[in-house]
This record gives sequence, C-alpha cells and structure tokens, in this order.
Amino acid sequence: MGITLFNALDEPKNRVYYSAPVIIFVIGPKSNDVCCSLACENMMIATTSLGLGSCYVGFGVMVKGNPEIEQAPELTKDERIYGPILLGYPKVNPGEAVTKALESIGPNKKDPIVKWI
Repeated sequence: MGITLFNALDEPKNRVYYSAPVIIFVIGPKSNDVCCSLACENMMIATTSLGLGSCYVGFGVMVKGNPEIEQAPELTKDERIYGPILLGYPKVNPGEAVTKALESIGPNKKDPIVKWI
C-alpha cells in the first residue's frame, strides 16, 4: 500500500486547518461541482456578515488519506468533499483589513471596459 497524503503531512497533522475551532466539510455529488462550490462561497459570505472569519482550504481535503476520519462523513462512491471551510474569529478586524486592501488597490484600479455585443 502506498503512502497516503495524510500520512505524508508533518506533525501536528491538523496544521493544515490552522487549529480552527470549526471545520465544515461540504459534501455533495461529484456531478455538482458548481452548485457545491457556490454553497461554500455563500457560507463564507454569510459568516463574514456575522463578524466571523472563514477560510477555504482546498488542501484540507487530504483528510481522505486518514481512514479513521474518512469513514465519519460516510461518503458514497458518487460523492466528494468540496470544503473544508474553516470558521473562527479573525485576529484582525475584517473591516480594517478590507479597507487597507481597497486603499492599496485604489490607485492601481482601472476603469471597467464594457463591450456590448
């Protein structure tokens, strides 16, 4: 048996989740990539509106390499994990972070170009 991705992680193995207090694994049919990805995005927007921080960690799907954890979500052969989404309280005020980002983008922002076809 080859080495799993989970086993290849350095200790502590939960480092990829940044010790987040909440991890949401969004699970859905393999055929619904767009819908499940949009569900993840909507959850992240909602958490921001509540003053929480969120982070989509695609690398976090490596949980599939841990047989003990892999059984918990009871995935069928037609399902996959679209998250995980980490939730918690941000270290910085999100409003301040957004303001700073917009200030740095502002001078370099170009006017939009609209083409009507």
